[in-house]
Amino acid sequence: MKPSFEKGIYLLPNLMTTSALFAGFYAVIAGMNGYFEQGAIAIFVAMIFDGLDGRVARMTNSCSAFGAEYDSLADMISFGLAPALLIYQWALHDFGKLGWLIAFVYTVGAALRLARFNTQVGIADKRYFQGLPSPAAAALLAGFVWMVETNHIQTGLESFFTLFLTLAAGLMMVSNMRFNSFKELNLKGKVPFVTLLLIVLVFVVITLKPAVILFGFFFLYALSGPILTLRLLQQKRSERRSKKRKASEQNETEKKETEQPSAESDAP
Repeated sequence: MKPSFEKGIYLLPNLMTTSALFAGFYAVIAGMNGYFEQGAIAIFVAMIFDGLDGRVARMTNSCSAFGAEYDSLADMISFGLAPALLIYQWALHDFGKLGWLIAFVYTVGAALRLARFNTQVGIADKRYFQGLPSPAAAALLAGFVWMVETNHIQTGLESFFTLFLTLAAGLMMVSNMRFNSFKELNLKGKVPFVTLLLIVLVFVVITLKPAVILFGFFFLYALSGPILTLRLLQQKRSERRSKKRKASEQNETEKKETEQPSAESDAP
């Protein structure tokens, strides 16, 4: 029998994905024309639409294989290619061949990160991401560009820090470090009234210095990966040690139990 193919696509979630793709494409065009601040903002806009498409699909019960593949391709453009080209046009072109090679390392890291994520759907632990998520890596680079351009920072070290930041982001995407996915947060349940006020306060603080605060947030999120990974490794080691102790204690008790009957049988 021939495989049956679904006719048509779901409009609303794929419209969100298309909007994210458009924002990523605009970031490339803005970077090529020297509008680096607008390009960085466009990457953050792509992040918003990328976060909405999956939630809209689940809320409207319109998840599909086509939507998943389309979302992955759009992520590659918006969070893999667009940040690399933007950061190259902004600072890395000063390093010549080294600059575009570092930008390529980032692009390959994003592609490998997305491919690994797609193959581990339903298998990996949902509490953690394996490797830095590509949207967070893109926000790290775009946030730095936005912060420097908005505040007119000129120390002479921006290009070198950009080189290090791009390489680090590309390598962290393909690493085995664990990053919190925040998927355990229950957004459907009831929360205290104070929580809503705190959320409003967070938005107010972000609007004061959006570039600085967003870059600082994603920079701290990137640093949380190595710290969380070390904590998880320590927990695993302590669990192994406790298991070994329990096994050794159990063996000692079994030896004592076997020695006692033999001693009683040898007694006159």
